[in-house]
Amino acid sequence: MAPHTKNKPVAKRFKYSPNKIKLALSAMKEGMSSLKASQMYSIPRTTLRNKFSGKSPEVSLGHSGTLSILGNENEQLLVEWVLASSKMGFPVDREGLLSSVKKLVDELNLKTPFTNNRPGRKWFYSFMQRHKILSQKHAEYVNRARGSVTEEKIRNWFTEVYGLLGDDAIILKEPKRIFNLDETCFNLAPKGELILGERGKNVYDEHSNSNKENITTLFATNALGTWAPPLTLYKYERIPAIIARSAPPNWGIGKSENGWMTSETFFEYMSNIFLPFLIENNIERPVIVFLDGHKSHLSLYLSKFCHENKIILVALYPNSTHIIQPLDVAVFGPLKSKWKRIVKQWRIENDKEISKFDIPLALSGIINNPEMKTNVESGFRATGLYPFDSNNVDYSKIIVRTNQLKQIDLNVENLMSHLVFIENKIFKIDVDLLGKFKRAERGGYAWDGNEEAVLLFKLWLEVKNDIKNYDHVSTSTPVSSPPIDYQLSPTNYNGPTHDRPTTSNQTSEQTNLTLYEDSLSNENALPNNGMSQNTSSITSESQQSVRSEPSSIIMSAKRSLQNVFDDIIKWPVQKETTSKRKKEYTPSVITSKKWIEYYELKDQEKLDKEIQKENKKKAAQEKKKKIEQNKIEKVKLKELKKIELAESDESSELNDSWCSSQSDASESLAIPLGQLDLVLSITDLKPGDYILVKFESKNKKKITYKYVATVQKLVEDTDVEIQCFEAVDEENTEYIPIENDISMVELKDIIGKLPYPELKKSGRQLKSVFPGVVDTFEKC
Repeated sequence: MAPHTKNKPVAKRFKYSPNKIKLALSAMKEGMSSLKASQMYSIPRTTLRNKFSGKSPEVSLGHSGTLSILGNENEQLLVEWVLASSKMGFPVDREGLLSSVKKLVDELNLKTPFTNNRPGRKWFYSFMQRHKILSQKHAEYVNRARGSVTEEKIRNWFTEVYGLLGDDAIILKEPKRIFNLDETCFNLAPKGELILGERGKNVYDEHSNSNKENITTLFATNALGTWAPPLTLYKYERIPAIIARSAPPNWGIGKSENGWMTSETFFEYMSNIFLPFLIENNIERPVIVFLDGHKSHLSLYLSKFCHENKIILVALYPNSTHIIQPLDVAVFGPLKSKWKRIVKQWRIENDKEISKFDIPLALSGIINNPEMKTNVESGFRATGLYPFDSNNVDYSKIIVRTNQLKQIDLNVENLMSHLVFIENKIFKIDVDLLGKFKRAERGGYAWDGNEEAVLLFKLWLEVKNDIKNYDHVSTSTPVSSPPIDYQLSPTNYNGPTHDRPTTSNQTSEQTNLTLYEDSLSNENALPNNGMSQNTSSITSESQQSVRSEPSSIIMSAKRSLQNVFDDIIKWPVQKETTSKRKKEYTPSVITSKKWIEYYELKDQEKLDKEIQKENKKKAAQEKKKKIEQNKIEKVKLKELKKIELAESDESSELNDSWCSSQSDASESLAIPLGQLDLVLSITDLKPGDYILVKFESKNKKKITYKYVATVQKLVEDTDVEIQCFEAVDEENTEYIPIENDISMVELKDIIGKLPYPELKKSGRQLKSVFPGVVDTFEKC
């Protein structure tokens, strides 16, 4: 561990002027000792010795070390060129600077130690060290449209907003009623900071999330740093329940086809989230909402809704949100920096990567940090929205264009001509005097040379400082914003008036200023889309009553899936679908609390349907079981009434040719023929019924066989297609289908219907087990 050292103050060098050195050296040449000269002129004794002995030049360079290779004047020209280029939107990088130095050296034929007259990396870092005003940084992307914004246009916008607000301009003095809305996206796999790894080898940071997947979130806050519930948008047709349950209460959850902000989602955010927020927090209306002019924010339906609910929407000047939008200027930068750290920390603490379902919870922790409130307040102040003053805007972000430079005030040219005239006169008086003036300026000390040149030095220095401090960005006399200490009498809000005072310099650019409610002068512009006049309005009477008081927002105790969205204001234009399938409506934007309620009711409805279905199934099984029991009881009753069938003669004649087991089975019947359900017509049968059917042999004996069969198909009024079965046990109770034994029989050949057997699986076969012995007579 390095030893602890105290920070010692750095001694300031060159407290003496070149004229003092000259006087001290003259005194030493006349015999004065170096010690006495050092004490008299306050110059280090070593400095005087070195200059007197010739080890160092008599003329001071103004800094320690050797003179720069290009010279101070050439380097100062390079610095001014770099600064001017960055202001004009053409920043210079390291390669550009080195190439320019090479070109300068070639044109001036300077002798340098550079290879091929091109300086290297060492010279570059020494140059940056000598000129602290320069630093390396990442350039911020600005499109051409943003580059066309001027200070004059922004100042005019402030004046126009103040004039168009009229009596409502008093809102600009109440920070609680001034809001800014803007959306931004968050990458699930953001580029992180530098990491540690083995020197000379690549290091990879593996992510399961795509580095191209972004989730859009809309933020809304007032000048006091109070956040309205944000809105996170997802690319879903239906919002999954996991998103609603993982988001904080009242956090806005929305859906769109591409996951971006649309007119529908922004309208439903303003109606179902932002307006209830104003009511619940007792924020007096009307309120002013500053937002950019994105097309999703510009809809006639939204204008009418905001007009009816006393919300004044003001579009910021086009392509200038990086200058006058508080969220862009002071909030989104720190917000995304903390987002990057949270993504890394989430992976460490939870042993998994952050997912899009976790975004609302993570962002909630960031915006509720006290530091964010300070950033919001600073953003409103730095953009001039609160206090409402165009002089608070940072105009250094405006890019200087060539056509703007042509309009620079002629006073600059006059100052330059005066400076050239003065320097020519100084050169005629004394060739070395101008160089001394410049060294005194660079050293930052007062002139202590020839007393006759004091006034001339002050005049030269004053003219040069005026040129340096001149604001090259100004193109004309600035338009001053209205004084903030104006006296206005508060009046009741009666909606926008169309005879508000306007400024005299209103041009075609005024159309870029959007006070949305003024677009409602022609309500017939609203498309009816086949709806009646009563239904085409944005808010019905019932919906307006919902928004009237905070207590009406609380949902009633009895809710159902059909009316869970009754108090939601819908986007007026619903998509027409050609599908015959009825599609359930879900709003594009509601709070997570409302989504949770929807899914709880949906789960309850699903559970109720499953219980109802299970009850129906049990009832059907009970009914079937009861029918089977009734049939068995009927069979038993018939067995008691009819004891035997006259089959003995027929069975005795066939003892020689048929198996004894079959004859024995025919003698002991548990389901006698008299107890079978008779089949009188084809309507008594249906496919799947078990029947007892008879076949007569074609030989002389005319033997009648009886088989168990199932009805396959009803062909005609008297014909039935059947599948025959054969017994697989000695008691004639278990039967299996006979392979490829499908026959066509007439209705008269059917003896009767059998009770439904119990189906049992035995290996690959499915057995039909009857409750008693069936009177069958099959071939051996």
